[in-house]
Amino acid sequence: MAVDLLATSEQLQRIKFCFDILQQTSEGYPFVTDLTTGAVLLSARMVEEYNLPGTVLVDLDRYWVPLIYPEDLDAYEASFVHIFEAGNPGVHDIEYRVKNREGEYTWIHCHGMVGRDDSGNAVIFAGFITKMDRILHADPVTGLLNRFAFDQAVREGVTAALAKGEMGAVMIVGLDNFHLLNEAYETHFDDVALRQIGQSIRNVLPTHLNLYKLDGNEFGLIWPHTSQEEVEIIFSSIQLCLREAKESNYNVFFSASAGVVFYPDSGTDALALQKHAKAALEMAQQQGREQLLVFSQQEYKSWLRFINLQHAFEESIEKGCKGFRLFFQPQVDAMTKELIGAEALLRWQEEDGHVISPVVFIPILERTRLIIPVGRWIVEEAVKVCKKWQEFKTGFQMSVNVSLCQLETTDLKNYVKESLERHELSPECLTLELTESQEISNWQFVNEQFDFFRQMGIKVAMDDFGTGYSSLALLKYFNCDIVKIDKVFVDNILDSEFDRKLLKHAIKLCQSIGMAVYVEGVEEEPTYEYISRECGADVIQGFYFGRPEPEQIFRERFQK
Repeated sequence: MAVDLLATSEQLQRIKFCFDILQQTSEGYPFVTDLTTGAVLLSARMVEEYNLPGTVLVDLDRYWVPLIYPEDLDAYEASFVHIFEAGNPGVHDIEYRVKNREGEYTWIHCHGMVGRDDSGNAVIFAGFITKMDRILHADPVTGLLNRFAFDQAVREGVTAALAKGEMGAVMIVGLDNFHLLNEAYETHFDDVALRQIGQSIRNVLPTHLNLYKLDGNEFGLIWPHTSQEEVEIIFSSIQLCLREAKESNYNVFFSASAGVVFYPDSGTDALALQKHAKAALEMAQQQGREQLLVFSQQEYKSWLRFINLQHAFEESIEKGCKGFRLFFQPQVDAMTKELIGAEALLRWQEEDGHVISPVVFIPILERTRLIIPVGRWIVEEAVKVCKKWQEFKTGFQMSVNVSLCQLETTDLKNYVKESLERHELSPECLTLELTESQEISNWQFVNEQFDFFRQMGIKVAMDDFGTGYSSLALLKYFNCDIVKIDKVFVDNILDSEFDRKLLKHAIKLCQSIGMAVYVEGVEEEPTYEYISRECGADVIQGFYFGRPEPEQIFRERFQK
């Protein structure tokens, strides 16, 4: 049968000799199609691998299409339509899955080209089918192309874009909080979920786009010739499909964020583009769930600063918080100007000696929860210094800041108690100030934690009263001994009658319900006079009495 079919095609007869040599010397499977007769000459090894009826066939799709993985079929058919369109160079380049004689789907790469006669008519289609190494190119769990294939696709995409003067995009999609779901369920949950999620995302992508399975719970996409608007539309489709991709066996829902970088505007190096897309993803996930962030150099520099500081803090903690320092700002009796104590304020000093503002690094410590081990060091150092300074000031008080994430740890109570005992400091000499950058929803929990310290004799303070989430309503919810009024209440009292009355009544209100009032940000004599004489504040803290200073300088100043 095969001989008769071959005889009907002069094209195939002419190249049969060369074809036989190619199939014996190539690792791939050569093929040639006579477009005038539909006859296809196939490699004998390809016939064996995929259990085809012969090396010469007419209407190959009759045998080949049923072997193609169903989800890859649309892309396969679209590719063939595309190569015969007017003006197209006739290049066929596609990766898809095909079932072999053992019934297993394996990835193949098909690269072919249309040949035309002198009149421009398509007369021949020839190329190679190459089995893609399963280990190097395909993810064994999802069946998707893997990072190796993604690297190659990005390199090829950038090269093509530069040649055509087009813009393309690289996107990395990451599942939100997937590690928490994985920890909550059994061992194989991630395999089942990732397989389903990969399939769901593929179903909403255009047929010309491949989906790649990257590390962990991340997926990659590369778009040639695209725009930001198109990328946003596709991401919206991914969001919608994931909301519907409920894993019924575990009754959970999924969501994803993504980072995207456009080339060549943001670079042409394939590895750098992937790194930037990954960075954009991490920045997006820091903003919350279901976020899409387009890479920018400015945001990337800020993110790198964040990462570098985080790594520096981690190394510092391993070395006993080397690089962190405590500065101390005096707190004085509002009426007598007598020193009663200090607030311990954290500073970070880089290797070059530069001291970074806490406005920069405290949010990083809180976001990464590194404030927990650093907080232990702060308590230990502050208690130790407080005990030493009682040598020149009996009953010296020390205030230490505590954040919500520190309260949530089980050992805060223990290490505060043990530190006091270790340095033989009376609990009445320590104040814990709640400093919080996010709204607190469970005040019962917060009060329960602080009540433990209050029962020991430790005082509890509300820091930065009147700003952010520390509003007037918190006087109702927070059981505290001290209210620290923020500098914003003080800044304009010399110029504004309204501000003077507001500050005065705020102080009286707090005192009327049994709370001592500390006023921060006092920098000038007239401001001090009004707050102490007219408003009756209890304690003053501000530059007027001293800036935050290292231990030695503070002691030398106030020991005199």
